[in-house]
Amino acid sequence: MASKNSPFNCTSIDLELEAIKRFRFLAPFLPPECRVYRELSELNGRSTVLCLDFSACPQDLEMNQQEWQEFAELLVHSSHYLGLANYLVFKNGDRTVGWMSFNQIV
Repeated sequence: MASKNSPFNCTSIDLELEAIKRFRFLAPFLPPECRVYRELSELNGRSTVLCLDFSACPQDLEMNQQEWQEFAELLVHSSHYLGLANYLVFKNGDRTVGWMSFNQIV
C-alpha cells in the first residue's frame, strides 16, 4: 500500500490509466476521439486485449492495407512495450473490424 505522503496512488486502475496515457504518447497519430481500454479476450477469457474503439471517428479506419499494417504494428509494439496487452482489437462500436497479435509481427 502506498504511503499517504506518497505522490502516487498505486491502485491497479491508476496504473492502467497511466499506461494508457503513455500508450497514447507513443502513438500520437491515434485520434483523441478513439476510445482505448482493456478487456478480457473473447477467445479464451483469460488474457487481456487492448481495444481501440473508433466509433466516434470511423473515418480514421479508412486507410489502405499497407497503412493499416504499419499502423497496427506500431500500436502492438507500443502496447507490448508498456505491458498492456499482446493483442489489439480494432472496433467500431460493438463490431470488431480487425485484430493483431504481437506474435504475428515478431
